[in-house]
Amino acid sequence: LDYCSGQVVFDHVSLRYPNSERDAVHDFNLTVNPGDSVALVGFSGSGKTSLVNMIPRFWNPTSGLILIDGYATRDITLKSLRKQIAIVSQDVILFDDTIRNNIAYGVPDATEAQINKAIDDAALREFIDALPKGLETPVGEAGNFLSGGQKQRISIARAILKDTPILILDEATSHIDTETEEVIEQAMAVLQKGRTTFIIAHRLSTIQDADQILV
Repeated sequence: LDYCSGQVVFDHVSLRYPNSERDAVHDFNLTVNPGDSVALVGFSGSGKTSLVNMIPRFWNPTSGLILIDGYATRDITLKSLRKQIAIVSQDVILFDDTIRNNIAYGVPDATEAQINKAIDDAALREFIDALPKGLETPVGEAGNFLSGGQKQRISIARAILKDTPILILDEATSHIDTETEEVIEQAMAVLQKGRTTFIIAHRLSTIQDADQILV
């Protein structure tokens, strides 16, 4: 799958984790058209993250199919599938490397201009400019030199830079203060344009503009 427009279809999808007696997701059907956004809301443990984690095949459905542009995800190589998807989650994964390399992780040949645009869009400029080593600053193991909000914004910059047709935002603004959130949400609006976006969030401001809201 070299390129996809971003249509995602869940066709009678169920997921049951090993050693569980009940489905985490049961007989779920949904069609998301290219460029549309879908918000998932519900109690903790209701299956929201389980649902989006099946798109990049972190888990495979126990039954049913997930289709991207008409192709079953199980028939697409993992490398090709995940090239189409960017994820910003509550639990940010950072590597013991520089800020630059963490942002450019999905696009190792990114230009300086592309990296700088992602930094500006993710409201990271002021933070990075205040560091003596700037972009070459190490983040520490698992990003332990950074605050939760800083890690989150590096993750958002990484997604902006990757520039994929499908975007998954799993509590993407959970660690960000209200002032930064306004800036980030403007960047998110730009990021979501023309992309198929799945949004898991509890804040109404994050989901109110979605094309579909699933409870």
